[in-house]
Amino acid sequence: MKSKAKSVEECTTLFEIEVSKEAIARVFDEVFAEIAKSANIPGFRVGKAPVEMVRLHYAKDAKEEVLRRLIPQAYKRALQEHEIHAVALPEISDVMFEEDKPLTFKAKVDIRPKFKLKDYKGIAVEKKKVSVTDEDVEKTLQNLRELNAKYVDVADRPVQMGDFLVSDMECSVDGKPLHKKRENLWLAVEKESFIPGLAEKIIGMKKGEERDIEVTLPEKYPDKSVAGKSARYHVLAREIKERKLSDLNDDFAKEMGRPTVDELKGEIAREMESHAKANAEVEVENQLLGKLMDSNVFSVPSSFVTRQLDYMVEDAKRRLIEKGLNKDDLDKKDGEFKERFKNDAVRQVRLLFVLDEIATREHISAVEDDINGAYKAIASQSGKTAEEVRAHYESRELVDSLADKIREGKTIRFLLDNAKITEK
Repeated sequence: MKSKAKSVEECTTLFEIEVSKEAIARVFDEVFAEIAKSANIPGFRVGKAPVEMVRLHYAKDAKEEVLRRLIPQAYKRALQEHEIHAVALPEISDVMFEEDKPLTFKAKVDIRPKFKLKDYKGIAVEKKKVSVTDEDVEKTLQNLRELNAKYVDVADRPVQMGDFLVSDMECSVDGKPLHKKRENLWLAVEKESFIPGLAEKIIGMKKGEERDIEVTLPEKYPDKSVAGKSARYHVLAREIKERKLSDLNDDFAKEMGRPTVDELKGEIAREMESHAKANAEVEVENQLLGKLMDSNVFSVPSSFVTRQLDYMVEDAKRRLIEKGLNKDDLDKKDGEFKERFKNDAVRQVRLLFVLDEIATREHISAVEDDINGAYKAIASQSGKTAEEVRAHYESRELVDSLADKIREGKTIRFLLDNAKITEK
C-alpha cells in the first residue's frame, strides 16, 4: 500500500491512497471463499459449487464486499503510517477500482489540533459573597401574595382602573371582523394596555352593559395590514373582578405550606440563599472556562465548528419558539443566527479540546461507579429505574457519550478545586 498525506487546512489532512493489485487479489480470495460456503448455483448443492463458478456468478457482490473491506483497512493503515490522530470520520472521494489495476481513493479527515496547553492550575476567579437581606425576603413575600391574589366579584359599582373585566369582545376594521368573537375574555383594565385607549373607554361600564368603542390600533399590531387603522370594539361586560391580596398572616403562610409567617420567611430565606449560591457557583465556573478559552487560542476542525454552530442555532430557535415566536419566521433567519454565534462556536470547540487535554494529563476518566451514579440520578428525575435507564443508554449506544460528559464534568471540578477563588 502507498499513501501520501498533505495538510489542506490547519486541522484537515487529505490522504491519497493506493492499494496494490496483490493486496486486492488476497481480499478477493478471502471474499470468494466465504461466499462459496453458502453459494446457491443451479446444478450444484448449496455451498458445493467450484470456486470458478462462484467467481463467475458472484463477481459483482464480491467486488462490492472487497471495496467495503479495503477502504477502511487502507485508511486505518495510512493513519498509523503518518501518525495522524483523526477526530472525525473521513470523507472518501475519487474511488478508482478497475480490473487488473490498483485501488486508489482519497480520504479527507479532520485531525486533532496541535496546541501548547497554557497553565490551568491556579486560575484566578472571583466569587460573589451570598447575602440574603430582610428586604429580599419581603419582596419575595410580596410576589407570593401577588401570584396568589384572589379575584372577587364586584356587583355594586362600575369598572374602574385596576379591575379585571370578564367580557365578550368583537373587533372590526373597515366594517370587517378582525377576529372571531371572543367569549369570557379576561381583560386587565390598565393604562399600559396593548391597545392604547381601550381601557380608558371601558371605565364606567356596568355588569351586563354593552358598549361600542373606537380606538386606533398601534403601529406594532401583529397584523400589519390593519396596523395604525381605526378599529371598533363591541364589548359586553359579563363580570367585574377586583384583585385582592391576602393579608400577610399565619393563614396566608398555611396556604403556602408553612404554619406561621416566621417559618415561611425562614423557608424563603433558605431557598433564596441556596439559589444565590448556585448562581454564584455557575458564575465562577463561567469565569474559569472563559479564561481557559482566552488563554488557549488555536485553530480547530471546521466540521466541529459547523456541528456546534448548528446546535447553537437550533437551541436558540427552540427557546424562542417556546416563547411564542413563529418557527417559519425564525428558520428564515438562520444566516443571522450563525453570524451571531460563529465566534462562540469556535470558542466552545476550542474548550472541548482543552478540557480533553487536561483530563488526559491528569488521568481523569469516568469509571463504572460514575456511570452507575449517573444512571441513578437520571432515574430519580425521570421516574424510571436505574436499570431501565441503563438499558436505554446501552441499546442506543449512548454510554460513551455519557462517559464523555461525566469526564468533562470531573475535569471542570478539578479545575475549580485548583483555582484561586477570592470572595467579593
